[in-house]
Amino acid sequence: MPVPDQFPARLLAVFAHPDDEQWGTAGALALCADRGIEIYVLSATSGDKGEISDPALATPETLGAVREEELRTACALLGFQPPILLHYGDGTLANVDHKELVGRIECEIRRLRPQVVLTFDANGGYGHLDHIAIHQATLAASERAAASQDSTDLPPHAVAKLYATSYPRSQLARVNADLARLGLPTIDFGSVQTVFGDDLATADDAVTTAVPIDHVFPRRWESLLAHRTQYGTFSPFVAAGPEVARTWLTHDCFRRISPAPALGAVLPDEDDLWAGLPEPEWAL
Repeated sequence: MPVPDQFPARLLAVFAHPDDEQWGTAGALALCADRGIEIYVLSATSGDKGEISDPALATPETLGAVREEELRTACALLGFQPPILLHYGDGTLANVDHKELVGRIECEIRRLRPQVVLTFDANGGYGHLDHIAIHQATLAASERAAASQDSTDLPPHAVAKLYATSYPRSQLARVNADLARLGLPTIDFGSVQTVFGDDLATADDAVTTAVPIDHVFPRRWESLLAHRTQYGTFSPFVAAGPEVARTWLTHDCFRRISPAPALGAVLPDEDDLWAGLPEPEWAL
């Protein structure tokens, strides 16, 4: 597949499942897209083991294909490019051939040549093994993509900035407090959660980048609801309603892995994923 050349500014977000782009990233990425930065979302799986909010929407056999289409719709609503899907099985990423997974992500980095790459943090937010595998593979792929040797004919590419998604613990506590006040179930990550207590989410003082996103909330909410199989009335997040959810989604937060924050820097030290990089030519 040829490298698109309409815009020199590109960002690649590497995730495990359709709808992962919604949590802590959608607003910040939409702001980048509004500035002419091409946003590419890579989903390693089709989310074929996820929830089905309404049996009229999908069956266990069709869920993967349905969720892929939901991701395409959500990306279009946010102004992103069509998503990239690797079609691994949901829940299998910790057991797939690591070298192969790294190589496939590396190939996309070399092909697209993004200045910015983002992925999950090392704990996968709540210990989801698919998320952790993607974090590890994306960091390895970014390093390998910059090396001169490669098994493909794609030239090397060094990413300028590498980010991890961050879910501040104070924010998670606030969401759960509001859900409890409304008589709704608090956030439960189910059987895929493998970290708890102080290991869950992100320490507030580790956040390097907090992007204000309130003004893109309506589009962000619409894109969340495009994942219809996952966010029906059974979802406490949806049941709380957009007015309450908007108070939770004032900022998207990240931890900048590279370049690392300066020693003694006051964090967060930036409010823009594109900080320090040239603006797209058409936007100048």
